[in-house]
Amino acid sequence: MRITFHGATRQVTGSSHLLDIGDHRILLDCGLYDSNRFDLDSPNRRMPFNPRSLDAVIVSHAHNDHIGRLPCLIRDGYTGPVYCTPATAEIMGIMLRDSARIQREDLRHAFKRRPNPKDDPNREIRLADTPLFDFADVELLLEALRPLDYGETIDLLPDIQLTLRNAGHILGSAMVQLDFREHQRRRRFLFTGDLGRRNSGLLPDPEIVQDIDILVTESTYGHKTLDPTHRLLKQLHAILLRAHREAGKIIIPAFSLGRTQRMILVFQELFQRYKVKPMPVFVDSPLGLKLTDIHRQFPDAYVPSARQLMDGDPDYFNNQYVHFCYSFEDSRRINFLPGPMVIVAGSGMCEAGRVRHHLRHAIQHDNNAIVIVSYQAEGTLGRQIAEGAEQVLIDDRWFDLNAAVYVLDGFSGHADRDDLAWWYSQIGGSIEHAFVVHGEPEAMQGAVELLQPYVRNPVRMPELDESFEV
Repeated sequence: MRITFHGATRQVTGSSHLLDIGDHRILLDCGLYDSNRFDLDSPNRRMPFNPRSLDAVIVSHAHNDHIGRLPCLIRDGYTGPVYCTPATAEIMGIMLRDSARIQREDLRHAFKRRPNPKDDPNREIRLADTPLFDFADVELLLEALRPLDYGETIDLLPDIQLTLRNAGHILGSAMVQLDFREHQRRRRFLFTGDLGRRNSGLLPDPEIVQDIDILVTESTYGHKTLDPTHRLLKQLHAILLRAHREAGKIIIPAFSLGRTQRMILVFQELFQRYKVKPMPVFVDSPLGLKLTDIHRQFPDAYVPSARQLMDGDPDYFNNQYVHFCYSFEDSRRINFLPGPMVIVAGSGMCEAGRVRHHLRHAIQHDNNAIVIVSYQAEGTLGRQIAEGAEQVLIDDRWFDLNAAVYVLDGFSGHADRDDLAWWYSQIGGSIEHAFVVHGEPEAMQGAVELLQPYVRNPVRMPELDESFEV
């Protein structure tokens, strides 16, 4: 087997890993990089292999850093199947159609684009005049989807079996297990995708898979221990009390997929189970609203305690305190309402979406608060806010950061250092080769230290496009 790492190497975006097993080629994920999609020199414009050479594509979950370039495979000639869980298949259609829409709209403004802190100011940016993909590419991709339930094993290719395991990261997230015969020997490969937190209170713990020969694992928080759920709820309660006292607004930038739904249920739990004094919670994310509808279709995906909270309510993502903003007028109206209130809005890293105009209205007032509940990539507006910048640039205007900032990254859907240590201890013992991806260098090194005792050969931190024979 040869593994070539075409993304998420020493960073958390652009997940894409190519497997050569005998005469067969399998691609795991094909995600977007955190980079301008209209920059001709962007890694998003680069496909380092011929999609026509692929025999199968397998998707771990539906976040854009794992699926965002899949339609490019279709555009460039891939005609085979794409495997994922049923929930991921449903979510993927919404995510990719939305991405095609945004690209079409952004194309009009591509040549007026604002400076990006991640760009090299000395490099001339060459801009493309076409999007990465269009709606037709998305529809052809969706026709190629082949949903598989967790635990269902199929003959993927001759002498190669595929099983998807529950990763516990977001709805539908999966680990990719491949059992194959090579050189008269049976071997097992596992790609974790993104692992979820243990005891999250919402989704099951990541499934334990044993007898692994070759492991590719994420490492987003391999260097850091996050707060447990009960402590997060106490911290959030204190923030709510402050908002009541100061008549303030609480702005929560949240990814449309996973984090938005998690925060809706967190506030439902605080108001109903813990009898915290309620306040209006506005969910201002058109994409998040569509994805919430998908979450309603899979109630069995949640752990019993979460299902118990939902019992008896036919619309358990809604209650008297949660208000969905369907139109832009609904969104604008919030800014003129008095606090206290909570606004959950996309995007999760504050790089786009309605959260930006809420920040413009709230960020300079010290009675307001910004609560960071998601991973913030280097160079993003969310990262600047989380690190306490005195001023931030929002849509070509500088704003003083006077609002209180709270970082509750324990709400993240990613396993932290303790979660990874637990999971590695459960699967370890027979691993021959292991590779750490999907993390910044410090996090990757932390995961290497945790994993090495369970692996017979040195654990690797691959570079971009690096290949290994295992």
